[in-house]
Amino acid sequence: MVATAVCPGWAGSSSVQPLVIWFTVEGAKAIREIALDFTAATGVPVVVETPDNGPTKFQQAASAGKGPDIYFYTHDRLGEWTAGGLLHAVSPGPSLLEDLDALAWKGFTYRNRVWGYPYAIEAVTLIHNKALVPTAPQTFEEVFALDAQLAPKGKRAILWDYTNAYFSWPLLGAHGGFAFAQRPDGSYDPRSTGVNNAGSVLGASLIDRMVREGLMQSGSGYAEMEAAMAQGKVAMMINGPWSWVNLRKVGIDFGIARIPAVSGKAAAPYVGVKGVMINRATRQRELAVEFIENYLLKPKGLRTMDRAEPIGAPASKTYYAELSKDPR
Repeated sequence: MVATAVCPGWAGSSSVQPLVIWFTVEGAKAIREIALDFTAATGVPVVVETPDNGPTKFQQAASAGKGPDIYFYTHDRLGEWTAGGLLHAVSPGPSLLEDLDALAWKGFTYRNRVWGYPYAIEAVTLIHNKALVPTAPQTFEEVFALDAQLAPKGKRAILWDYTNAYFSWPLLGAHGGFAFAQRPDGSYDPRSTGVNNAGSVLGASLIDRMVREGLMQSGSGYAEMEAAMAQGKVAMMINGPWSWVNLRKVGIDFGIARIPAVSGKAAAPYVGVKGVMINRATRQRELAVEFIENYLLKPKGLRTMDRAEPIGAPASKTYYAELSKDPR
């Protein structure tokens, strides 16, 4: 799918190359809207494409010196793409460095250089149905007590895709479980892993107890969790901001809270940083920077993206302050 925002004065001109952006289908609508202001100010049209299997196609295209000028994706492919020479390093100004959260910048920093602009920090949280659980529990012992109250009514306290490590990691990491040790330069040491250390075992034991005692049905996955939550059969789930849209569609009044503590320690979910990267093959680097820094990452741009598809916790402190007024 392709969408273009073009300033009328430049339409049909062969001298102006469009700025090409790859994003999700949901996010494309927002980028089209943001692009209107950019095109009006610069005269440069913007083309938004939504390819299937975007990461693979970006890697293939960028490796061949092609592809979009700007690509939206999370930070988890950063090491591979920088090693392959697919990205431009960026040098954001002091005001932008200050406005975006330090943790978000860390996600796009590799070997002491910054390779993209973060716009949101994404992690799974506890999502609770306010009609069943007005106030979220602080500990998993409270979750067990809540389940004892709900079970006679044919409902359960909590469910998540517990066989998926991404969703269960908050429990495994609470007492020090880790996937790979991180080196000072931001890279990871595959020889040092903590997936079976004492902390990970403690978290896994809690999950095992929840299944054995019937809080969660054995073998339940993402689809079962999503359906049970939408139908009001489960009071809480561990999920990310991408799930909010469906809950709103079915009329669930939900709240967002920290995942309950594990034996006195805070849950430790994986943090994904969503950001914007500039293709090394672009011939419009300055225009890409202009669009990102002065349109996309301004509160108006972030607000537009958030309306189209919830972005989670914004990296921008300014926009976060605006969102913090939301009672959820």
